[in-house]
Amino acid sequence: MQTALATTASPVVLTAFGGVGQGNNRQSHIVINPYKNVDWRKVQQHRAALHIHTLQSDGQHMVDEVVNAYRRAGYTIMSITDHDTGTPNRHVRSGRVPEENASPFPREPKPDNYPANTTWPWSDYGCSSPENLHMIGIEGNELSNRHHINSYFNNSGWYGDSFDRDKENWEDYELETIRDKGGFGILCHPGWARESHRKPLEWYVERFRKHPSDYLLGIETTNNSPDSNEPYDMGLWDQLLARFMPHRPVWGFGDDDMHGLTVKQTFNVFLLDNLTDANVRSAMQAGQFFFTRSSRNVDYRPRAFDGFDVFPKVNQIVVNNDEGTITITATDYDEIRWISSPVCLETTGDYKSSNSPWALGSVVHKGRTLDFRNTPGIKNYVRAELHRKDGEHIQRTFTNPFGIQHSSS
Repeated sequence: MQTALATTASPVVLTAFGGVGQGNNRQSHIVINPYKNVDWRKVQQHRAALHIHTLQSDGQHMVDEVVNAYRRAGYTIMSITDHDTGTPNRHVRSGRVPEENASPFPREPKPDNYPANTTWPWSDYGCSSPENLHMIGIEGNELSNRHHINSYFNNSGWYGDSFDRDKENWEDYELETIRDKGGFGILCHPGWARESHRKPLEWYVERFRKHPSDYLLGIETTNNSPDSNEPYDMGLWDQLLARFMPHRPVWGFGDDDMHGLTVKQTFNVFLLDNLTDANVRSAMQAGQFFFTRSSRNVDYRPRAFDGFDVFPKVNQIVVNNDEGTITITATDYDEIRWISSPVCLETTGDYKSSNSPWALGSVVHKGRTLDFRNTPGIKNYVRAELHRKDGEHIQRTFTNPFGIQHSSS
């Protein structure tokens, strides 16, 4: 049987390192299963782009050009997350985009909170509405004054005098505003190689300690950043999971952070019975999605897009707490790796300059079925990575983590 998602209302308790199946009379159960509500007989898999820029901030394309490019590529869920810290047509002013291609939006009268306003609704920016395109659109913004935070399902944004540069915990204030407006937030590209953006591990721990999973959902673990940055983001994710699971989930997101239409292949795959705003929101909060990354780029421009790489496809996940197993049924994969807590919870490198300042999660098993009670090395969570090798390129699909509760019989 499958167990319901653990509540997030109770205070977060940092998890001590505990082994699984290594002591006498130890019992372990999955208490956080992000896929517990999926009916695999009926579910549809919807591609989602949740980090997109346009000419309304520092992107290179009009809103309708971007939306239609992603729609042609098969996306059904999108959020345009233009930065709240700049005015439209940045790359026109820099000469990167010709003047004749400049965006005329927003029209007069300017929207409230301009220029930190969200690029929403799309119909105010020369694009069809999501409903007319048979898509789900999510109002979003990339809050960019300090550590970047993607904000969803609300209109938060600060610019100029509205940004209190002296506020010590500005990111906390942003997250609390997202909460008060009924939205969600995720921390963007932690490994972005801008020294002022990178934060120590303790800073991330404190943010997830202070802000529950009701509104601070997780972090971007794959992004359009160089492959060399990935150990930073993946390592950070495992470090957070080692500390917070199974009491508090931290979901991983895969976003291409699109500024121009040629980007890394990385996106989210939502598992939905029906494509509705409410179902997308519910799945996003519950972690009911996968994310992917290929080492190869994709070009979304008209007449250039020729399809995605073949990613491993998950067809079913079965959690059996009676037998102590998780089984993944999938296609187009070479190997399934199961990852649990890192062997070290210390910062081992300079987080500002090193792309590997902390240990990655440990591979504890390979194969379709994991015996989470008797496999050595499993601690308070486990997640799966499905790998496929295509010549010199690798395509991967990542599950969100399963939380494991230990008890004595």
